[in-house]
Amino acid sequence: MPVLDRINAQESAAGKRPSRRTTREDQTKRLVRETLESSLSGLRQRRVLVRKLHRLDFADTESFHSERWCGLLEGGQSVRVFLKDLNPKHQTHLARRVRDADLAPSYREVEVYSSILAPLRLGTPEFYGKRWDAKRGIYWLLLEDVGFSRLRESRNFARWLPAAEWAARFHAATRVLAKSVTKFLPRHGRMRFLNCAARITKILPSLENGDRKIIEPAVQRLVTSIDGLAAFPQSVIHGQYFGRNIMLRLRRPGQWIAPIDWETAVVGPSWYDLASLTAGHWTQEQRLALWRAYFNAYRAETASDMGWNSFCNCLRELEIYQALEWLSWWRSRSVSHNFGTWVKELERIMKDDPVLA
Repeated sequence: MPVLDRINAQESAAGKRPSRRTTREDQTKRLVRETLESSLSGLRQRRVLVRKLHRLDFADTESFHSERWCGLLEGGQSVRVFLKDLNPKHQTHLARRVRDADLAPSYREVEVYSSILAPLRLGTPEFYGKRWDAKRGIYWLLLEDVGFSRLRESRNFARWLPAAEWAARFHAATRVLAKSVTKFLPRHGRMRFLNCAARITKILPSLENGDRKIIEPAVQRLVTSIDGLAAFPQSVIHGQYFGRNIMLRLRRPGQWIAPIDWETAVVGPSWYDLASLTAGHWTQEQRLALWRAYFNAYRAETASDMGWNSFCNCLRELEIYQALEWLSWWRSRSVSHNFGTWVKELERIMKDDPVLA
């Protein structure tokens, strides 16, 4: 259902009927126009007027309803806008099954785009503004529309390597941000790792024998490595840096990578995002190539003297932690098939790691 249709339906139920002269399309267009003009004027420090504006289509993401708009600014510049409806009550049916109706992640995503990503200019969708109207239930995020191509749909391995390099540059840039800039982000440290181990330990007795045989030694490994994990380099991380959350700008060779969906961002171990990117059905050679691409880019950006073997050992610990985090989220095979996916991933990690094997 279009964004304003839902709002108007709510207002009609409350006895607030829109004027007969004003169609729902006109109301939505007016609000989008006002938001764009106000936000872009502030961002560009000059008056910006939107001469033409029309909706292209509705494009629901995996979690939120969204719309695509095309506008023409005074002066002839065109803008393509991706409007993301962040009201947790307007989440997709699938998202409502697994996500809380909590506005905090939505607020976090807006702040990440406006206060962290916009100044860095690393290729993420340009921030075009927000509209936050609690009385009407409007929580909109307006971004540059970067198209439809997701990295997860690409079978060209060469396009995945820049995603690893992009993550390295992003982590290098955000590791030095002042705490005043990142204060709105949760911190993932020692307590987070302890809680993960506790959640997994709690569900172990109820698991199938085969799953428990794989998971139990990994939990023991996590408990013994918590101090090390807490000491890893920290930066802003995406939190779910999977191919589904990375768009490809196919018309910008050399600047293909445009990560999206930043509501999961936290301050945590930098290389966690690389563990996410390289999880799943990769060959050992491909996975190591992605690790190497990140490693080389990170060392170039930070002048780090960390050796390759040390880096791989640290990343292995983060792989184990990531798999256990997802297993604690899905809890069992009866809840979701994703539990079995992460059991398989953990089994792969164990086989690759001589200590766990």
